[in-house]
Amino acid sequence: MIKLVFFTYKKPGLGDEEFHRHWRTQHAAVIRKHAQALGIVKYHQTHAIVGDPLNQPSEHFPERYDGIAEIWFKDREHLGLWFDNSTPASKAAGKEIRADERKFVDRTRAGWIVADVLPIID
Repeated sequence: MIKLVFFTYKKPGLGDEEFHRHWRTQHAAVIRKHAQALGIVKYHQTHAIVGDPLNQPSEHFPERYDGIAEIWFKDREHLGLWFDNSTPASKAAGKEIRADERKFVDRTRAGWIVADVLPIID
């Protein structure tokens, strides 16, 4: 398996609760709908705890993410479907996923990595 990790910021002007609610419900449903077509085997959302003082910017960490999404794919070929939308099903999935992201994610600041997972404590 191979993992894609997104670091997300909420869209400017969107409240914390609205961001987390949309991501947890509507966006999760969109990902679930297209999981098979994209070869997604796992999808996790990590939400920043709203109001927790430890999540506030600091001198050493001037910005904080609003959340992290982790998507595991069967293999690199399926990961490729996420990026190149080379089949009709993956093209439709990509279009719907991106359209939904524009509702709640600041895509100009979001980042990602493609990663190998090395369990240290499991």
